[in-house]
Amino acid sequence: MNHLRTLLRHPMLFRRYKPIILMSHMRANTSLLGHLLGSNAEIEGYYELHIGYYSWRSLIRQKLLHFARHPSKRAARFIFDKVLHDDHYVDLNLFKQGKVMFALRPPEKTIPSIVSLYRSVEPDHPYTDTGNAARYYTERVQSLARIAQSSPVDFLYLDADTLREDTSPTLTALSQFLGLKQPLHEHYEQQPLTGAEKAGDSSESIGSGKVERVTRNYADIQVSKEVMAQARERFEEARSQIIRSPRCIRTVTLHADS
Repeated sequence: MNHLRTLLRHPMLFRRYKPIILMSHMRANTSLLGHLLGSNAEIEGYYELHIGYYSWRSLIRQKLLHFARHPSKRAARFIFDKVLHDDHYVDLNLFKQGKVMFALRPPEKTIPSIVSLYRSVEPDHPYTDTGNAARYYTERVQSLARIAQSSPVDFLYLDADTLREDTSPTLTALSQFLGLKQPLHEHYEQQPLTGAEKAGDSSESIGSGKVERVTRNYADIQVSKEVMAQARERFEEARSQIIRSPRCIRTVTLHADS
């Protein structure tokens, strides 16, 4: 009944949108990227819906979940979601008419950020422990590499830190890859779920409405050298495998690999 009401309120649900999927991991600037995309008039969606993509029904479910909370945009041609966990299966064949992006962030910044997040919002969660957070990270980047290597569709790879450290060229490259008529820019709109728990980044920085170049220093969170060294090795392996995947057609990196 709720879905029927959503259909009646939003006839745009019958419209065909090209899906954009971001395959990444937690704390990889994905909330920032989602807000930058979702502030564009051509793109619906900006946060993680926490669903898998198994069949065409999943794409309908995506629209139902999004439009149940958000009004439609007249000029929108795309609808965005991101998947950050192995719990959610993604059949990339569903995105042959859309756009696929992969993004990774180095462990030195990511793992302490994961720990800090969970210590502030869910103190009893396993990821408040550096070892568990590192395990999630290493398993996820390895999964992303496997998914990329067997991808049936072309995709773009993004070094997540380019969003903050090389903003203008990165947004230009993303706009071109997505084929946007209106280019992305570094200011974004506040959304109904901006900063909400379990809807992405809940820190104050996401509420600034623009790309913040300065990121937090997690000097108070100590990760053992052994754990970090292993995570760094897994990151470098995964990054290399994704970039060298047959369907990786463009890279946006800090090292000019493209």
